[in-house]
Amino acid sequence: MNKHTSLLFAVTKAGAVVSRRFSAHGLSFADFMIMQHLDSSPDQKLRRVDLAEKMGLTASGITRLILPLEKIGIIERLDDDSDARARFSALTKAGKALLKDATATLEERAEEIFENLPAKDIAAATELLLSIK
Repeated sequence: MNKHTSLLFAVTKAGAVVSRRFSAHGLSFADFMIMQHLDSSPDQKLRRVDLAEKMGLTASGITRLILPLEKIGIIERLDDDSDARARFSALTKAGKALLKDATATLEERAEEIFENLPAKDIAAATELLLSIK
């Protein structure tokens, strides 16, 4: 196996560990990421296509993830007054409260996962992974 393939295996394993260890408040890690992107967007809402891009998913992939969150009242669908075809997603009041609780849990778990890594290595790994397009 070459070094590039080994890196892909390592990144995938790390993602699986994170997903497994962060299963709290009834959310998957992907659910948490969606909620965080919505909360941190300038208007606290995003078009589904923009959310899909931020998550590295297709439009249909993001729709499959969002629908259950809409059904349980964490995310709401908003229409765009200026474009009848556009749909936005935003957190509901309950979604914002859940995100606050889930963020505290995630931060604790992230510290546990990375407790043995020096800060400079965490920063370097973050920069490396964010450079992947």
